[in-house]
Amino acid sequence: MNQKIENSETNNGCSPPLKHHQAEFVTSAAYYKDIPPSKGEEYAILGRSNVGKSSFINHVLENRNLARTSKKPGKTSLANFYLIDRSMMWVDLPGYGYAKTSGSERIRWSQLIASYCQNRKNLCGVIWLIDIRHIGVRADQEACVWLRNLGLEVFPVLTKSDKLTRQQRAVKAPEARKTFELNLEPVLYSIHDHQSRAQFWSVFDQWRKITH
Repeated sequence: MNQKIENSETNNGCSPPLKHHQAEFVTSAAYYKDIPPSKGEEYAILGRSNVGKSSFINHVLENRNLARTSKKPGKTSLANFYLIDRSMMWVDLPGYGYAKTSGSERIRWSQLIASYCQNRKNLCGVIWLIDIRHIGVRADQEACVWLRNLGLEVFPVLTKSDKLTRQQRAVKAPEARKTFELNLEPVLYSIHDHQSRAQFWSVFDQWRKITH
C-alpha cells in the first residue's frame, strides 16, 4: 500500500497540536497461551532489545512509570498490554537480537513474538522502532523481511534522534525508508523532545485511519 502521510519535520516546521492520551497497563504474558482473547484494535511494539522501547512508551504516553526501563538491554521479557484512550491496545513485545540472555529465554522470546504476530487476529499493525544511529543492522534486516512476509502493516520510528545533529537526522529517514523498502517515511523520535511526541501522534493517527 502506498501511504501518503505528511511528516511535519519536512512540512515547513509546522507543529502538530498537542493532545494528551490516556494509557493504563492491563496485563502481561510470558507465553502466547496466556495472552488474553482478541478484542478490538491492537498494535504491536517491536524493536531490538536496546532500541529504547520502554522509554519510548513512557514518553509518548506521558507516563514515566508505565513501562519499566533499564540501562541494561533485554528488560522487557514479556508481552505487556496497554490500553490507550479506551479504544486500542498496544502490546510491547520482547526485544529481539539480544545475545547475552540464556538460550532458553531467547527461544521463549522468539516463540512469543512469532506466535503473537502470526496468530493474533486483531493485530492491525506494528510500531517498529529502529535506532537512528544503526540503520541496516542484521537483526533489523531480518525483522523487516519477516514482517513483510507476514504481510503486516509497519509504522517505522527512528529512536534516539537526539544523538545526531539536525543535518545528520535529515538524511536518516530517507535512508531507512530506502534500506527497508518502507511504504511510509519513518518518524524521528527523541524522548527529550516533546515535539517528537506530537509529531508521532499526528502521523500515527493518519496511518491508523488508513490501516484499520
